[in-house]
Amino acid sequence: MADWQTSSSDSVYRTQWFDVRRDEVRNHNGKSLTYSYLKLAHPGACIIAVNGEGKILLQRNFRYPIGKTVWELPAGHSDGQDLLVAAKRELLEETGLASDDWTDLGSFYIASGIANAEQRYFLARNVCPADGERDEDEQITEQSFFTIAQIEAMLKAGDIQMHAVPIGVYLAKLHGI
Repeated sequence: MADWQTSSSDSVYRTQWFDVRRDEVRNHNGKSLTYSYLKLAHPGACIIAVNGEGKILLQRNFRYPIGKTVWELPAGHSDGQDLLVAAKRELLEETGLASDDWTDLGSFYIASGIANAEQRYFLARNVCPADGERDEDEQITEQSFFTIAQIEAMLKAGDIQMHAVPIGVYLAKLHGI
């Protein structure tokens, strides 16, 4: 662990989705610290859903921890299953859409200083309406497809605060960066 040593590790609060941990550690400088963090049970899946016109789906969803409704990509927890399976399920549950053309765009850690929250990003091309069970617990208030130019303008204006990294990775690939 990069010269860090853990002397004790305790679970403060646990659910089926996560574990709040409190560890006593000695860091790389030898300083003793109490390090509290969130350990997710499973990584998440996030989907860049693109329709036949090349437009990207964004949805407005209320997020309780920040008390805001934000534009974001469809995303959610895996239940320990394959992350592509989780991505397909989340896309259908949140949007009523499906795709037969999927690409794994990689993963990154969200808030790595306080959590092990890994999220894998997928590109779903040519999404179209599909039958399936919708998740009624989500508070998605709006869904719309946006052009690349609109997405870029929203990113510059700060209108997209969730999932800006996978959108940026996708846009960079489109621009050959």
